[in-house]
Amino acid sequence: MYLSNREKKIVNILLEQPKGVTIDYLSEQLSVSNRTTYRVISSLESSLAQFQIKLDRDANGYQLIGQEVLLKKLKEQISSPSEVLTAQQRQSKLIITLLTEKEEVKMESLAFDLNVSIGTVQADLVSIEEMFKEYNIKIVRRKAKGIIAESSESNRRLIISGLITSEINEYDFFQLFDRENQLSQERWKAANNPFLYEMNPQDLECAYKELKQLDGFSIENVTDTQFQRLVTLLCISIMRMSAGYLLDEIQLNTDLTVVNSEKSRKMALSILSDIQKKYQLKQMPTEECEFLALQIQGLNVPLKNEFYEDFDVNLGYKVRELIRLVSKDLGWDFYLDETLFQDLLQHVSAALNRAQAPMPESNNPLLNKIVDEYEEISYSVQHNLKIIFPNTKFLSNEVVYIVIHFASAYERNPRTQSLSVLVICSSGVGTAKILESRLRKNIPEITEIEISQISQLNRVNYEEYDLILSTVFLQGFETEYKVVTPLLMDDEVKSIKLYTRQILAEKKTKKELQDKLYSQNHAEENNFKEFFEKLSEVNTVLEYFDLILLDNSPDLETCLERICQKLEGKVLLDSDRVKIKLTKRMELAPIGLPGTNMALFHCIDETITKPYFAIFELTNPIDVLAMDKQHIQMKRVLLMLGPEPLSKHTQDILGSISAAIVESAVNMELFNSGSKKLITQFLSQLYLEKIKH
Repeated sequence: MYLSNREKKIVNILLEQPKGVTIDYLSEQLSVSNRTTYRVISSLESSLAQFQIKLDRDANGYQLIGQEVLLKKLKEQISSPSEVLTAQQRQSKLIITLLTEKEEVKMESLAFDLNVSIGTVQADLVSIEEMFKEYNIKIVRRKAKGIIAESSESNRRLIISGLITSEINEYDFFQLFDRENQLSQERWKAANNPFLYEMNPQDLECAYKELKQLDGFSIENVTDTQFQRLVTLLCISIMRMSAGYLLDEIQLNTDLTVVNSEKSRKMALSILSDIQKKYQLKQMPTEECEFLALQIQGLNVPLKNEFYEDFDVNLGYKVRELIRLVSKDLGWDFYLDETLFQDLLQHVSAALNRAQAPMPESNNPLLNKIVDEYEEISYSVQHNLKIIFPNTKFLSNEVVYIVIHFASAYERNPRTQSLSVLVICSSGVGTAKILESRLRKNIPEITEIEISQISQLNRVNYEEYDLILSTVFLQGFETEYKVVTPLLMDDEVKSIKLYTRQILAEKKTKKELQDKLYSQNHAEENNFKEFFEKLSEVNTVLEYFDLILLDNSPDLETCLERICQKLEGKVLLDSDRVKIKLTKRMELAPIGLPGTNMALFHCIDETITKPYFAIFELTNPIDVLAMDKQHIQMKRVLLMLGPEPLSKHTQDILGSISAAIVESAVNMELFNSGSKKLITQFLSQLYLEKIKH
């Protein structure tokens, strides 16, 4: 459960004074108005319900009602230290607070909410005022009352939703919803993201459903980031409209050649009509429809395949002129690439719509790298956009995405290769094309490249691909993948080349094993049986080998106990018995490998059902004694288990691992820090040699 600092303080006050306190007292303690306190209490009530605790009001004021054990649990949770925000996150929270508060907010209250000093808040205000100027927002300081932000309603929504979007990973966002577009309460509670909790979960689910189920709206053609932004903006709009804040004006850009299309306006009207009925809103101004239609039309890829219905000859000419000028600057025939024209026409049209009501930009290191990598293209695009669209101020991120389209055309150079790759990309078609182009250009082994958005992953069969690459970190993603930048820097190219060679080598090894098995089928029966037994045990070890991340305690015995418990029912019949044996083995002699961060644990027992080798990567290193009597920080547990009695084949197979680990410095480093893929490939080659002999 996530609670804001204000909510935590109210809970602490109510826990300390179980007989109840008045609203005036709470407001005085929080240094806010009664109106604000009522709003905090309203939010707090739903959070406390998760603990089966009621926030009750009687003649004495507010008090907590619930079982003693639950109240104690609540106290423990709010006493636990909260995560510290970065300076950028703190300033984002400050902006959101100022834009959502209707009344003046005291500096003391802001400092308390952000868990910083008043001086830090004052410094943050200076920083954010520069951004506020671009949106015509003023921070007004009123003596003895506090500060308040004066802004148009449209700018409030754009900035709030933009900041929230920039602080929520696309993968985490889409994981909140199931296939029926329902928001999972369990995932919502587990997210523990303060920016996510700026939204009401019911309103977020409503926004998601409205857009997902909208007739004529093709989600597959919209990037993950854009769709997330649109859902978030609609959610914030629902929250603001429900609170009585409605739009009364929208300023349009003079460079825009096409106003909101009838199709996008109809879609916006359909959504807002549903919302008006569901939330029983008395009125829905025309400006609300125009504002939402503007956001829908501002998507990179518009609705279905009907983008060119309202094709604008003037805009087409301007895009052609942009391509011509950039081609002239760089001495490159971009104008021969019709795909570039179509992509740019689509993107620039959407960009002009977005320029009417731009969201604040989040810091994206990837975009900075693109500017550095394609410096000449970036300069030319930026310079010529000003010439062709003199009345439009494109945000820097928008310019970089236009650069991406040119860079993609520049990098197109398909090659013949032999591996299939799945690319997971949330930044859009242009970014994905750069990655695809550079993969084909630099890694000739790759023949098949499939692009997938995060929101479409539930339809993907990962077993169809030899390699999975992602441009974003996918928390909780169970299939092995590599995170790369769409630019595919030189060091990443080298890494993927090595990776693909390992995959090809693994394929070769498997084929050799199959060929070996096939050849043995023609050997004498006794020889075949011996070979099959050896191969079966090898396959068992390879099948069960894993590199497992373990969230461990700093106590080694407890750590071993948890490892054994994980294996019970799979490899072990009695986890306690094996844990005791491992502990005793550790007490007999040091088990740490000198000069590394790993230790090798052996055990054979009759309750072990099969030969087993795995590596457990610890989140909390443990100090252990190495074989040279020096202390090391153990980060990896190399666990080797075998059934008792141990057959000759099993002894050879497990023994070969121990011997190989210490055989060379390269092998030591491989097991000390190598990936599961690397180590699996090494073991496959090792066992192939064992079977041959």
